[in-house]
Order: sequence, then structure tokens, then C-alpha cells
Amino acid sequence: MTQRTYSIGEAARLSGISVRKLRFYSDQGLLPPAGRTASGYRVFTDDELVRLDLIRCLRDAGLGLDAISEVLSKELSLVEALKLRLETLEAEIAAQRRVASALRAALRSPQLTEADLRRFLSMTQLSRAERRNVVERFFEKVSDGINIDRKWVRQMIETTVPELPDDPTPEQCDAWIELSAILNDPGFIANMRSNASDVWDRDAFDPEAHRIASEAILREATLAIDSGLEPTSEVGNTLARQWLATSARLMAQQPDLNFRNWLRTKYAQHDPRATRYWELIAIMRGQSPDSSPNRQWAWIVDAMRHHLAD
Repeated sequence: MTQRTYSIGEAARLSGISVRKLRFYSDQGLLPPAGRTASGYRVFTDDELVRLDLIRCLRDAGLGLDAISEVLSKELSLVEALKLRLETLEAEIAAQRRVASALRAALRSPQLTEADLRRFLSMTQLSRAERRNVVERFFEKVSDGINIDRKWVRQMIETTVPELPDDPTPEQCDAWIELSAILNDPGFIANMRSNASDVWDRDAFDPEAHRIASEAILREATLAIDSGLEPTSEVGNTLARQWLATSARLMAQQPDLNFRNWLRTKYAQHDPRATRYWELIAIMRGQSPDSSPNRQWAWIVDAMRHHLAD
């Protein structure tokens, strides 16, 4: 059966594609005409219109001319072509999300500079290994010259290296930007060095004993919180007395007035960014900020402050 033929103008009108674009596809070899008239004008049939509709769909999906050519020539299946395009598109979306997060962070800066913008953009583009280096440098600065157990440092690094999925949410990107700012802040580093010196420069400090004691007090605090008890309750006061005695024992001290005064000062100087650190780690892992033990420690600290105020 002889197919109906169309001029390039008719084919353009029927397909909804401009004559110029149709001629471009033909010149690129994507849409060879069915033939030509005696005057040399291109002629198309229904087969070319079907092919043209596929070309348009693939272009709308974002495929390049080379990929479309491979699909049309059967060198690449339609499924394979769309999978490749989807992977590319998802990578582009993830990259744009990171850029958007960097821009949001930059716009929050009270006095934005070009250096700030470059820093925000670079922070969102770091690999996992590069993010690990940020954490390692932080712990190196905190522990430099302090008698910190190296095994404990390695455990902290492994526990806190920020994880970002291949397709991070804006919240996860924002969390990394905020966390990297905290880890690079000289004031925060100095505060953590002071705390580390107070603990680790005491020869009697046992990190494993501290871990066991901390887990025990956290379990008690969790029960109290779940029971709706306030840090100022009698249970809170009892746990504060227990933690005061435990803290003194772990640091080879007596829970006397001097130790109480020292502890009161440390609580007063507490940097809230130390708490925020763990919340940001949780967010980057796709967890709720409350999944860290911050809620329990906050309850214990409030109980301690109330107890030490007496």
C-alpha cells in the first residue's frame, strides 16, 4: 500500500514542530526524508512522522542528539537510553540541591563576601574522604599536646564522620555546611581543647569506665523522661547526686565543695554547639535530631545545675 507523502511544511504542521527544527533533524541524520521531489524538496511519509514524534519525546526527556541517534539506529535500547538519562538527571538534581543549600547558607551570612560564597559552595561538593579529613583535622587540633587516648580519638572520628547520601536533602546539605563551620571555628576548638585538657590530663581517667557510667546514667535519665519527671524532681536530684559522685570518681577527685564549684563553672561555660554537633550528625544520616542522646544529657545537665545551685 502506497503511503501518503508530505512536504516539509505539511510535516511540520502535522507534528507541531517548526520547519527549521525539522530541517535540522533531517540534516543531522535523525530524520532522513523518504525521498525528494523532482525539484529537490524533501518528502516525508507517516513513518517519518512517527519517527519524528519519538525524537521529540526523547528530546523532551533531555537526551542529546548522539543518544537519540543510537536509539533510532538500535545501537541503544529505549530503556537503556532512558536509564542513562535518569541517572544523569538525578545527579544534576543532587548537584543543584547542594548549590541551593550553599546559596541559602550564604544568604544567612550578615556580611557576605565572595570568599564566604566560595567556601559554602566548596563545602557542599566535598567527597566522603574530604569530609572525613575535616573531622580528623578538628580532632587533631583539639588533641594536640593533650594526653588523649589515641584509640578513643579514632573511635570518635569513626563515629562522627558525616555521612551524606548520593541524593541528599536540602536539610542534610544545610546540616553539613553548619557542621563544617562549627568544626573550623577557632572558638569552638579552643573550648573543646579546654574540656579535653580538664579530663584527659588526669592520669587516672579511664575512658571505658566513663563510657559504662555514661550509658548507665543515660538509661536512668531516659526512664525519668519517659515517666514525665522534671530535672528538678526528687528523682532528678537523686540522679544528680549519683552523677556528681561518679564524675568525681572518674576524675580521681572528691565530690567536695571545690569539685562542686569547678563543675558548676564548667556547666556555666557549656558551649551549645557541642550539643548541636550531634544533632547535625543525626540529620546528615537521615535521622531525627532527637535520635542522639542530647535530650537525656540536657535533662541530666539541668538536674545537675539545679542540684549544684543548692
